[in-house]
Parts: sequence; structure tokens; C-alpha cells
Amino acid sequence: MPRLEHRTLASLPRTTLSWLSLRDHFGATLGPRTAQLISARSGMLHAEGNDTDQPTRMLQLWFRPHTYGGPPAYYSRQLSDDGRQLIAGDEGMPLRADVRVWWLPLVAGRPERLTLDRARTGYLLATTGPLRVEALQGGSGVDLALGEGAALGEGSVAVMADTASSALWIDLP
Repeated sequence: MPRLEHRTLASLPRTTLSWLSLRDHFGATLGPRTAQLISARSGMLHAEGNDTDQPTRMLQLWFRPHTYGGPPAYYSRQLSDDGRQLIAGDEGMPLRADVRVWWLPLVAGRPERLTLDRARTGYLLATTGPLRVEALQGGSGVDLALGEGAALGEGSVAVMADTASSALWIDLP
């Protein structure tokens, strides 16, 4: 891919299959179970691409920060299959926005509970396989296929998968 200029926004790419090479002045390689955050701030040139002969599946989230300026910054974090893990939105991977992004590795048949306060909104994205989302206070559930997402409001839900899978949980105002 050609290099493109980015300003202000924070980019959070995450691969779910194979590897991804980044072409910017950070020059990182992003593999499975690795999350990275690139904060373009005052501006940078950036591109990514697959330098292997293996297929790559990647998703990329963009966030508008609440503060602007400064030199570009790069952060990365390794993820495991050991339960819910914060990907970004803390001091280790600061988004400079009121957002937190969680990695949810799901064990087949074991529900993962998500709870949102009234002032928050959530977005759940099925990243490696189909999921089922059930409201814990009653109501109907929804099935999400690979790549599908659902917006969630106040309350609690259980997220389940029939086979080992994963999801991203985005908590925002």
C-alpha cells in the first residue's frame, strides 16, 4: 500500500491472521495476538502491507483524540488467551480519548459477562468467529457472524461462542 499522511487521529490496527508490516518511521511488524497504537498527533506518513505469501486479516480502529499536537507516538502490546485484556486506553497505550478497547478471548461454551453503566456505550465486534450475545435482564439475544458488530447500552450481557473465538469490546461515552 502507498504511504498516506495521517494527522491527529489515533489508529489501532490488530491482526487476527498472519503478519502485517508497517511502513513508517517506527517500522514495526505486527503479528497475531499483537495490538499496536499509532498516534499520528501533528502528522506522519504511514502504510501497512502483507510481506508474506500467507493471507492476512486485519481490522483497524480510528479514534479522534481530545487533545492535539505533539510528535507521533507508537505503542504495542502482546495479548494472550488468558481472559479479558485491556488493549488500549490506559497509560501503556494511551488513546488520548475517553475510550477503552478490550480483547476478549472466548472459551467454547463459557459466557463472558459485559456490563455498561448508564453514561457509557459499548460496541462488540466478532473478530475470529461467530458469537451469541444474550441480555441478562431479559430480552432477546443476537447472533454475530465473523466481522459483525453490535452496539450495546446500559446493562449486562453474556457473550458466548460455540468454538474458541475472540471479540473486541469497545467502551466509549
